[in-house]
Amino acid sequence: MIGMRNSFRVWLDGLILAFQLLTIVPLSKQVQWDEARAKASVASYPLVGFALASLLSAQWLLLANVTFISPLVAALWLLTFSAFFSGGLHLDGWTDFHDAVFSRRSREHKLDIMKDPQVGTFGVLALLLLLGWRFVFIFELFRLAPQTVLLAVFLIPILVRLLLGWQLLLGRFAREDGMAAALKSAKTKGNIAIYSLWTIVLLGFLLFVSPIYLLLPGAAFLFLVVWQKWVVYQLGGITGDTVGAGAEGGKRCYGESFGCYSY
Repeated sequence: MIGMRNSFRVWLDGLILAFQLLTIVPLSKQVQWDEARAKASVASYPLVGFALASLLSAQWLLLANVTFISPLVAALWLLTFSAFFSGGLHLDGWTDFHDAVFSRRSREHKLDIMKDPQVGTFGVLALLLLLGWRFVFIFELFRLAPQTVLLAVFLIPILVRLLLGWQLLLGRFAREDGMAAALKSAKTKGNIAIYSLWTIVLLGFLLFVSPIYLLLPGAAFLFLVVWQKWVVYQLGGITGDTVGAGAEGGKRCYGESFGCYSY
């Protein structure tokens, strides 16, 4: 009985750590950082995605049925809320990664550039293009088919957090320090089994609801394979920034793949 209580406490602490890392939800509890809680934290990433998915879907449905809210305002709000919820953490990784890649320096120099807190020209440009195209994508979907794509709106935040975990579990680390390396202990067979179960349940649900929605996890898997190879080619392995950048890039990739179908 005591063992079960301790296990539950560890998993609850891991969930709190996941929310503290990936969101701005004000959870002030101080959680001890150890190997068990690191594993539980990574295993909880899809639950963070479920929380954001629920909030975004509710707002999407509400805005779609409020006639005096224009699609332009609705799209901008949904984009703002999504970025605000994560505290811009993944967007920071997106800018750092592109500053490094487009510097065309050696791998070691690229890793040093990603540690620099200042954002360069390429990072700003990559951020503007990402947010600009994402805004257009949300605006067009909201204007043309707000009810039809509601399930996709719900699924994408969950897939993004699955993508975060799979990158950590399958990737090799470019350096021994940093945010990603701190989660190295979470790279276990147990967590791979948990993520496999998350993925199988999601695929089964989509197969039951509507097979066409399998386009989303299909695009996510394809992006994961290509992204991991690209990151290894550029940096020799993953970092915290590349994991965040992969989440942002994946969100755009499989979101737009489904958007093309919905048109």
